[in-house]
Amino acid sequence: MKKVRKSIILLLVLVLISVLTLGCGGSDKGATGGEDKKAADGGDKNTDKQYSIKITHVLAENHHYTKGAAKFKELIEERSGGKIKVEIFPNAQLGGERAILEGLQMGTIEMGIITSGPLSGFVPEFGILDLGYLFRDSAEAMKILNGPVGEDLSKKMLDIGIRNLGFIKYEFRSVYGNKPIKTPADLAGIKIRTMENPAHQALFKALGASPTPMAWPELYTGLQQGTVHAAENSPDVLAASKQYEVAKHYSLTNHVFNNVMYMVSEKFYQSLPAELQEMVVQAAKEAREYEDTLIEQDIAKALEEMKNAGVQVYEIDDMTPFHEAAQLSWDEVIKNIPDGGENLKKILEAEGRSK
Repeated sequence: MKKVRKSIILLLVLVLISVLTLGCGGSDKGATGGEDKKAADGGDKNTDKQYSIKITHVLAENHHYTKGAAKFKELIEERSGGKIKVEIFPNAQLGGERAILEGLQMGTIEMGIITSGPLSGFVPEFGILDLGYLFRDSAEAMKILNGPVGEDLSKKMLDIGIRNLGFIKYEFRSVYGNKPIKTPADLAGIKIRTMENPAHQALFKALGASPTPMAWPELYTGLQQGTVHAAENSPDVLAASKQYEVAKHYSLTNHVFNNVMYMVSEKFYQSLPAELQEMVVQAAKEAREYEDTLIEQDIAKALEEMKNAGVQVYEIDDMTPFHEAAQLSWDEVIKNIPDGGENLKKILEAEGRSK
């Protein structure tokens, strides 16, 4: 009888040990599940954690990019209750646009305000937006950028670790340099600085120029020393950079729309709790809208400043030769862009034209 009792007691002890062991194992699994849910819900849930954002761009401190960044800083610091602090780095302090894109990918830079030009080297599909004379005015451009084509392109940015927080309503790029440009023939043999963008380069080759990639911080000296004879950008950029000191002719070719985005590092974005993610998205939206209100006025001021500094500004009477030359470059460009033909068709259909 005693042996039976001992056996029963031993059996109960073994059962109790097994229950306790299983209980501990279940607790570990639950902790892992909790971590997964925390990540899915949007990053670290430590509500006391502080975050820092470096927001950067390549243009001057007095440019509307900086004013938009300052509005973002004001909004996010106030709404986050100081959990997010923002530092603004204008004037290529953290590198050119390609370097900024690489920093966003790695998470060493949290935010940037950048054109789509260099982005096509990371997301080739974006090259479709840089075709010469693709858009007839800024309203048409924004319709496409904020529509299905722009949304699809923005999703592809996530594959390289960058999130698009939206486009600003900007301005067209035009040519400036050491001589007026009134016809494509005036561009023959001209070395013109371009971004490292196949669509831009193909456009100027079709117009008879010699496209020369050059980093933005090097351009003032390049124009001054004659390394390049011309460049192209919107009036506010020319004025803010003071490049009109070494380039006295501005010709309103209006050849490519400046597709400019507020971007955030996906690595940084996913480190934020969901509540702060939403604040970043909303603050960026309001900062973009604020910047939109400044652009038209800044363009007018820039043209006036340039003229006062002795820059000759030229209207072009007949744009047809420019349009015709540009369209010759389209086929060459889109064959190297994934889904290029399909996206071009969608854009032209949305614009109500065939080409």
